Amino acid sequence: MLSILMKGNKHLLLAMFMLQLGACKQSEFYDKAALLDAGKAPTSTGTETGTNPGTTTPPENGTGDGTVDPPVVITPPVIVTPPVVVTPPDIVTPPVVVTPPVVIDPPVVVTPPVVIAPPVVVTPPVVIEPPVVVPGILLNDRIEIFTQDSFKDGDVDILWVVDDSGSMADNQKALALNFSNFINQFLVKNIDFKMAITTTDATSIHNGKMVGDSSKLTSASAIGNRTAFTQNFSKWIKVGTSGSGIEQGLKTASTFLDRYSSSFLRNDAYLAIVFVSDENDQSDKKVSEYIARYQSAKAKKGMVKTYSIVTQTKRPAAQAETIGTRYNEVSKASGGAIGDIDANFSNTLKDIGGNIVNLIDSFALAESPYDNNIQVYVNNVQVNSGWIFDMSSHSLKFNVDAIPAEGAKIEVRYKVKATVLGAI
Repeated sequence: MLSILMKGNKHLLLAMFMLQLGACKQSEFYDKAALLDAGKAPTSTGTETGTNPGTTTPPENGTGDGTVDPPVVITPPVIVTPPVVVTPPDIVTPPVVVTPPVVIDPPVVVTPPVVIAPPVVVTPPVVIEPPVVVPGILLNDRIEIFTQDSFKDGDVDILWVVDDSGSMADNQKALALNFSNFINQFLVKNIDFKMAITTTDATSIHNGKMVGDSSKLTSASAIGNRTAFTQNFSKWIKVGTSGSGIEQGLKTASTFLDRYSSSFLRNDAYLAIVFVSDENDQSDKKVSEYIARYQSAKAKKGMVKTYSIVTQTKRPAAQAETIGTRYNEVSKASGGAIGDIDANFSNTLKDIGGNIVNLIDSFALAESPYDNNIQVYVNNVQVNSGWIFDMSSHSLKFNVDAIPAEGAKIEVRYKVKATVLGAI
């Protein structure tokens, strides 16, 4: 289109040029003629007018055709170069601005989501670890109050819970033969005792049922007729071996208290429960529940102690034996003592008996003090000497020369580990 316009302009210019040239030549012709005439003398021949002026006119000298050079004015159309402005379309290169979309790699900023790593801050809940210190730090205060001579009569009620399963014949015999080592200590110290016997058979007929007659197993009957007393105990302590093989001594002791508390237990007497078995307890409740039941039988929890003469180490040859862990647990919790049923029965009974006797002139605590640390107050005044604390029985005992006066108020303050929820 542009070339057509340019070509049209060219023709137009050429035409205009030719017209101008024609006009120029004609005037030029007349000018020259005038000049020539002015230089000559006028003649009448008229030949000058007759000569072919047109033949000698510029067309001959070629100035008309030579003027073709002027058309070099055509150079104006060199304005065609402006169309080189077509290069602007090279602005198409700006679309190379498309490269900016390479800004798409900023979305590599997607890596920031690696900020998800911070949620690893979830580890802070490891702060839960400090609470693990709770069992060793969280303590509760305990205060127990006693009155001097409240147990001056030395009363103690003793319940024997003996395993009557098939493997216990020898142990029952050894218990009967060595019983004197146990009971002599009570008689020497004039302790008022009362004893009863039951078995570990928790079947409906035998569960917690008394064996023999407890009225014939008292300190009074022992003093009145030592031989009859010893024979009765030896006979009834051999409870037999036809009982259930599922030993449940903790349960039967609890059932015995349900049956005979009103007739057997005395309000001011200690309660000592002695378990004798070569197998672990298989009762259905938690140890803590049985301890609570036993302690509920007395006004003060410290007045209840349990002792265990049970298997402590399983012997390879004794297939029926199992370690009495549950019996041991209840004894330790109450401040009682434990013995090995496979050890010398004479020494075992002597130790258990001595431990019970020591309760008479001591003040037994209901629980085990944390770090065995206690504070003693007599009539509201702290006393730092003149007494000892027996860690095994959780009991306070005054020295002979430091015994508080009759009727004195004795206060024992201590701390115990807080109960942990969910503990067995």
